[in-house]
Amino acid sequence: MADNAASMTASGAKRWLGFLLVLLSLVVEGFDLQAANMAAPNIVSSFGITRADIGPLLSASLFGVLLGAMFLAPLGDRFGRRAIIIGACAAYGVLSLIAAVATSITELVALRFLVGIGIGAVLPNALALAGEMAPGRLLATATGLIGIGITFGGTIAGATAATLFKMGHGWREVFLAGGILPLVIAALLWLGLPESPALKRGEARKSGSVLTLLTPGEVGKTFAIWLAFALVLMINYLLTGWIPLIINAQGYSQSDAAWIATAGHAGGMIGGVIASLALARWRWPVVGAFAALAAVSMVLLASTDWGATALTALIVLQGVFIVGTQNALNGSAGATYPAETRALGLGWALGIGRVGSVIGPLAGSAALMLGFGAPREFFFLPIVPLLIAALLAAYLSRATKPQGE
Repeated sequence: MADNAASMTASGAKRWLGFLLVLLSLVVEGFDLQAANMAAPNIVSSFGITRADIGPLLSASLFGVLLGAMFLAPLGDRFGRRAIIIGACAAYGVLSLIAAVATSITELVALRFLVGIGIGAVLPNALALAGEMAPGRLLATATGLIGIGITFGGTIAGATAATLFKMGHGWREVFLAGGILPLVIAALLWLGLPESPALKRGEARKSGSVLTLLTPGEVGKTFAIWLAFALVLMINYLLTGWIPLIINAQGYSQSDAAWIATAGHAGGMIGGVIASLALARWRWPVVGAFAALAAVSMVLLASTDWGATALTALIVLQGVFIVGTQNALNGSAGATYPAETRALGLGWALGIGRVGSVIGPLAGSAALMLGFGAPREFFFLPIVPLLIAALLAAYLSRATKPQGE
């Protein structure tokens, strides 16, 4: 009995260590994803470009994430989640260090694209590994909760950028931090990250091609999941990419704009926790509810010119609902796929979704070039996509049944 109790305690400690390390891998991923967004006002002034010209830079890493998620992440089903997470984390850390010394906006765009490929390989495997380390009934909750690491990393990126700007530093120092952190975390992952329990049992070695997701009984659900990811990620990155610039355009300093945007990420952590805990009882209805409430927050932001306090509060509110929607979507989709296709399914969902994330920042550029009115009217853009995502969630709540391990 004593030996069994000790074994269970050791197993529980190893599981919690695994969760912590996966969380850290997503924290540094969130930092690097948001580094360019938070540094965007400084990059604009440093290279002497216009705000409308910054869209390709904001989309470059997201296009890389698309390719990494679709074509590298599924290798985790075959060769192991641990190897893919560690290798990709180290690779994009090195590339971020190189990006910090880029001498032109063209170089910076190319390097951010390569950083994105590494980031894209990490996320589906990290989400899958977190879910597979959790008890079956908590798979969706674990997958959703672990995604909060990305939001927390974005919060750290915002606070880091704001502090560095206040000290007189610029975007290069932000990217330098974004290169050092992944390398440190990659070393910690190499020392302590466990392999997937499902892989150890041989359950996930059978991963097939994307055609597995497109069989007659699955194709409708697959396309609905892909479209939901595309819409939610489009809005997520439209907002995270452009909120610092929109706030800066309203007369706030670069540092203040970064702090207000950081408040939105802090709200996102709160929303991510609430949505993920709700997944223990509901799945797709949580996605629908948060998407609908996110649309309401957009109406409020677009309706009038708010003062600094009210604006910050509403930015926090949209963070709660936008990130809550994304985390609930990750968790619900993760619970829908069985172990043998989980990284494949999440990889393609996130990969297709990244098409939306690439379009999002570019849509912001297009809106500015077309003369989209007052800065606050920018917040009208997300309303219809969010409502469509809510309708897709309603369909998926009827069409899918969660699969436990």
